[in-house]
Order: sequence, then structure tokens, then C-alpha cells
Amino acid sequence: MSKRHLPLFLLPLVVLILCLTPRVVHADAVNYQALKYGTNSESLASGYYVKPATVTVNGDQYLVTMTIHTATNLGKWPVTVLSINGTGPANVAKTQSASGYDYQYAFETKDLAQTINSSIAINVPNVYVANHDISFKFDTSHLPSLATAASTAAASSQPAQAASSSAKSASASSATTASSAQQQAGAAASRSSRQKQTQAAKQAARRESRRTQKQVAQIKALNRQNQQTQQAILVGGVVAVIILGAAAYFFVKRQR
Repeated sequence: MSKRHLPLFLLPLVVLILCLTPRVVHADAVNYQALKYGTNSESLASGYYVKPATVTVNGDQYLVTMTIHTATNLGKWPVTVLSINGTGPANVAKTQSASGYDYQYAFETKDLAQTINSSIAINVPNVYVANHDISFKFDTSHLPSLATAASTAAASSQPAQAASSSAKSASASSATTASSAQQQAGAAASRSSRQKQTQAAKQAARRESRRTQKQVAQIKALNRQNQQTQQAILVGGVVAVIILGAAAYFFVKRQR
């Protein structure tokens, strides 16, 4: 039985499908404490924070998703996260429900065992407006190891990398063929362009030669006219001198 090989033009499609295939990402519900900044005392804002948080492994970091829930009588989303773990919040989503307003956000860290600091703004119209710093401590006893997760991700990516390598080889071969065709077409176009330029130059030279010959003929005709005019003037002058001389002779003779 003959083996059927996958056509080269289908390899990029296979790679795309492998890359877009959803990976199973394990998410952990992790409890945490909301503390007064730099202390182990519970923060007054602790009641706003929904527990537990959701933690997933995102490459070589943990992606932590948290939610702040406030009652409707405090206004629309009165608590805003200004910074978390040294950067602005990511993946911010605001939703409204019958019980109040939810403000969801996320941040990344390689070490969730350390204290995570955050800055928040509280704005309850006509009641309280202020910025506060707050600290979080997470229970990391059940978190997966980043090294283990990275090894699993690397193992699962090997088939896709192999397919990607094959696709790149096929793409490079196609690119080489296309480049050769483009070079040949470019050379033909260059030859055609040079031929056109040569023909145009020859035509221009012929036109210039005809124009030069015409100008030379015109100059010769003018010279002939000038010579004829000069000769006529000379002849007329000689005749006039002779007539004047004869007239003068007869005039003098009569006077005697």
C-alpha cells in the first residue's frame, strides 16, 4: 500500500490549527488576605474584595485575577485599581448585577509568596474620596510549580514546532522558487528596457541628424543669397562710378 504524504501547501494550515487549538489551562482558586499597607492587619477595604482569587500559569508567571464588588448604594464602581505589583491592572472588566458593581482585573507575578502591594482610588460621591495603598498575602500551598508547568508546556509544543519547521522549509523552498522567477522576470524586463532605451536613442540621433542637415542647408542658402547681394552691390557700385566719371568728364569739357 502506497503512503499518502501531506501536500506541502497544507502544512501552514496544520501549524495554524495546532497553534489555535485551545490548551487546557489549570486554574486554581487561591484565598488571600487584604491588609493595611505594610502590616498584617486587615484593611477596611477587605470587604470589597471577592475571595478567593483565580490563579493560572501564564508561561513563566502566575496570572492572578481578582474582583472588587461594591453595593449599588455606593455608586457605579467606586473603587478603581491604580496599580498592582508595580504596574497598572490588566484585563479590566466592569459588570453590573442586581446586587451591585463588579470590577475585575488581573496582574502577573513570578513569586506569589511575596507580599503584593496595590494602590486604589475610592470615590463615593458626596461621601468619601481618597487614594489608599493596600497589601495582599496569598495562600500558595496548592499552587502548581512554574518549572513543572513550563516543562509540560514545552513538551506539548514539540509537535507544533516540528510542523512549524516543516512549514518553514516548504515556505523557504517556495520563496526560493518565487525569487528565481522574479529574478528572471526582472532580467527580461531589464533587457527589454535597455532595448527600448537603445532604440529611442537611435531615433533621437536620427532626428538630430536630420535637424542638423536642414540647418546646414538653410545656412548655405543664406550664404548664397548674401554672396549674390554682395556681388550685385559691387557691380552696381562700379557702374555708378563709371557713369559719374563719364558725367564729370563731359561736364568739364563743356565748361572749356
